[in-house]
Amino acid sequence: MYKRFLWISHSAINAFDRCPQSYYYQYQYKNPETGNRIQIANPYFSLGLSVHQTIEALSKVSVKERVEISLEDRFNEIWNEFSGKRGGFISETQENRFKKRGEKMIEKVEKSDFLQKPSVDMKEEIPNIDLIPEEDIKLVGSLDWIQILPSGGLHIIDFKTGKNKEKNNSLQLPIYKILADDKLDDKVEKFSYWYLESGNKPTPKEFDSIDHSLKKIKEKALEIKSHVESSRYPCHYNGRCFACGDFKRIFDGKADFLGTDSSGKDLYFIYKPEDIIKKVIDEKILDIREEKVFEMRMEGMKLDKIEKELKIPKKKLKKITDSIKKKLIEALSTKELKILIDEKLKK
Repeated sequence: MYKRFLWISHSAINAFDRCPQSYYYQYQYKNPETGNRIQIANPYFSLGLSVHQTIEALSKVSVKERVEISLEDRFNEIWNEFSGKRGGFISETQENRFKKRGEKMIEKVEKSDFLQKPSVDMKEEIPNIDLIPEEDIKLVGSLDWIQILPSGGLHIIDFKTGKNKEKNNSLQLPIYKILADDKLDDKVEKFSYWYLESGNKPTPKEFDSIDHSLKKIKEKALEIKSHVESSRYPCHYNGRCFACGDFKRIFDGKADFLGTDSSGKDLYFIYKPEDIIKKVIDEKILDIREEKVFEMRMEGMKLDKIEKELKIPKKKLKKITDSIKKKLIEALSTKELKILIDEKLKK
């Protein structure tokens, strides 16, 4: 008989802490039509994944070979898989902005001596252990890079592509230590985050005793399991939640289905009014005056107030708004226009 385990990871714990309902959509819900879990195309996720994939596969290559490999070429090839809506990008301008961030991160790695240092190839692609065997709970995690120190000990390095620093009470590195101690023969002597956007080298990180962290991980795992068993996933913000709200846009018809992603999840591109507004601005769809009127309308300002604020005669303002409508109809999709009207102009 097939036994169903509850898989606990750092990202699953984070998702649950942000919003249990968001955790449900990411880790428990399956599309009834396909049987697949769902994934929202997201620029930040695409940036992180493309950078990670560019670097991490080199751990399987000898130092002599890897220093001959062009990271820039690897990054560009991988980036093609995340181009357009599949990467969560609503416009070329937005995509180019994120791609340049990734290129700078890759350049930092290539210019450092990082790849010249020996590393361990984690044979098990996604290592896992029995966290609480009697509860059928497993702990899982993916170690980005394991460097071999001059002492022979190991240095676990986690790549960070976001702008925010990991919190001091984060369970990520303790989880990696638990997995590494179980799966690797040599002792882990050092842990670091490499904030690739702001740092030129990894930043060492200390954390509390592993026993204390393990206790917290098990407590959180049991809390999550109780919610799964009772099918209870409350939203912390009463429906005004960024985390689970994005998933609800899929069910409200405000998303495009893009097929399956590389992990076999159903991939969706969601439309949000703030992203569409950003597209209009980024792509220079309107002239300067039209853009100002458009922004004021998107902020909920009525036409008579705009007329007074900008000191524009009524007939002139009518001409401007007609021009805005015409340009938006030409530049935006039907779905994008409907979302702007429903969520901005009908309020």
